This record gives sequence, C-alpha cells and structure tokens, in this order.
Amino acid sequence: MKESVSKFLVWVLLIIAIPAGLYFGKTFLAPLAIGVVLSMMLIPIMDWLMSKGFSKGWAVAGSTVTLLMFLVFLGLLITIQVKMISRDWAQIEKQSVQYLEHAQKFIEAKSGLDPDEQLAQAKTMLSKLGTGSPAAIGSVGGAIANVILIIVYVVLVLSQRARFKEFILLNFPKQDHIRVRKALKEIRKTSGGYFYGMLKAMIILAILYGTGFMIGGVKYAFLLALIAAVFSFIPYVGNAIGGSLAAMLALVSGGPSSVLVVVIVMFATQMIDNYITQPYVVGKEVDLNPFMTITSVVAFGVLWGIAGAVIAIPITGIIRVTFQYLPNTKSLAFLMGNEKPVMDLERVKEQVDERNSA
Repeated sequence: MKESVSKFLVWVLLIIAIPAGLYFGKTFLAPLAIGVVLSMMLIPIMDWLMSKGFSKGWAVAGSTVTLLMFLVFLGLLITIQVKMISRDWAQIEKQSVQYLEHAQKFIEAKSGLDPDEQLAQAKTMLSKLGTGSPAAIGSVGGAIANVILIIVYVVLVLSQRARFKEFILLNFPKQDHIRVRKALKEIRKTSGGYFYGMLKAMIILAILYGTGFMIGGVKYAFLLALIAAVFSFIPYVGNAIGGSLAAMLALVSGGPSSVLVVVIVMFATQMIDNYITQPYVVGKEVDLNPFMTITSVVAFGVLWGIAGAVIAIPITGIIRVTFQYLPNTKSLAFLMGNEKPVMDLERVKEQVDERNSA
C-alpha cells in the first residue's frame, strides 16, 4: 500500500514539476528545443553531403547554409511583395480611411460615442501601449537574439551528433544498443519528417491559395497566399491568423468582393488540407492521435508561446517514440499514438464473422 502511494506521489510531483520547469526555463529551453528539432531535420542533408565526399565541418556548414538560404528566400519573397504594395499605398490608405469612417459611424450608432470621443479613447489606449514601447523594442531584440542562438544550437548539435549518440548508448547495456539505435533513428525521422511534411503542406497551400486568389481577381494574390500559408506552420490557430491578415489586406486593397473570394478560397483549401494534406503528408510522420495533437499544441503554446505551438507536435512525437521503446511506458505510447485498440479490432472481426455466418 505504501509503495502504491509513493508511486502516486511521484507521478503527481512529476506532473507538477515538469510543466513548471518548462515554463520557468523557457528562455533557455525553447531555443534549445527548436535548434535540436531543426538539426534533426537537417541531418539527411548533412549525411548526403558527407556521402559526396565533404568533411563533417563542411557538411555542417552546408546544412546550416541551406536553412539560412530558405529563410532568406522567404524573407525576399515577402519583401518583394511589400514593395509592390507600396506602389499602391495611396489608394490603400484612401480605402482604409473610408472603411474607418464607416466603422466610426457604426460605433456612433451603436454606442452613442461621436468620432471625436472615439478618437480620444483611441489616443488614450495608444498612449498606454506606448509606455510599453521599450519592452516591445526589447522583445524584437530578444527575438533576433533567439534566432541567432537557434542557429548556433543547430551548428553545435550537428557537429556533436556522434558524441550525443554515444552518450545515449553508454547509458544502456550493449545488448540493448540495437534497440536504442532503432529508437534514435525513428526519433530523427519523426522530428525531421514532420517539418518536411509541413513544408510540403505549406507549398501546396500557397499554390492552392495563390491560384484561387488569382482566378478570383484578388490583388496581391501571391503575397496573400504566402501570408496564409506561412502561418499554417502554427497548428490550428495559424490558419485563422493567416486568413484574417489576408482578408484584412484584401479588404483595404480590393474591397468586400475580394474578401469574399479570400474566404471562399481559404475555406475550400482548408477542406483539402484537413482531409488530404495533413493526414497523408504530415500526420503519418508523427503518428499522434487528434487528442494528443491538440493537447500538446495547447500545452506548449501556454508554456512557450508561438514557438511552443510550432514545435509541440514534433516534440510530442519524439516523446511517443521514446515511450514506445522503453519497457515501462509502452502503454503511454499507445495512449498517444494512432494505433487501433485491440478490442476494436476484435469487435470488427466478430462483426465480420457474424455477417459471414449469416
């Protein structure tokens, strides 16, 4: 009885201590986790470069440069599209003023506040926000520092991957090394495969969005498609954020008809994404059931913010694989995974046997 109580208390302490440690250590842990996951995604590139005769150092450099080139390419695409918008800025500003006036009249009709009072309240709110401007500048600087730190972690993990692997193997008896190597290979495949799957899904979404927007005659179709697709990296809420930004830009640049086209195209594309792209391109890489997927995104989002939401699924996938190969946690791996329950399979078999006998 005492042993059962002690085990229960240990689990309670772990449930409390682990989230608390993740939350209070997010400044250090979040960039490290992102760097580790990204490095796992780059390992196939590093191995390919080494198979072509490059030394380990050059292979690490080439893998890191590949990641940087992708980020720079994405930034250049957005910059080019923003420059295109700047040419029509006068028209967009005029359209925005008109919508602002309509909104003021609507608020005045509903609340009784005239435009001057609305403006005064808006100035008050802005002044309060302005007091946080140093913090905002600091957050931008912190974000840049975190990006640099993540790149450093990627380089270090790639260059020291053999040492980390040997460290893990040294903690297991030799007869278990084959099983541990298999687990490490599956962990790498899970984390890297998820991001490659998301990248493929993002490209598919961008093509579908862009094609639909262009057919619908929406201005800046490529930029709107890129914005909506990039935000899809944030599970569940990302599509809503990207869609809202695209709809707002479509409104001030094209009018209500453009917004309607954006909404219709995004709704149709999301149906394709939910039932085809995500299950067949992304979902098979992590093998998590919907409950664990949503729970992990919410939990890591609360603990680490947007960064946590982005890497929640691959981290949870890694945890599931780890549990699968540890003897005492296979039940937890089953709870997290997509494997069909044995009882359900037996019930289906019984139903088939009954139909055949009838």
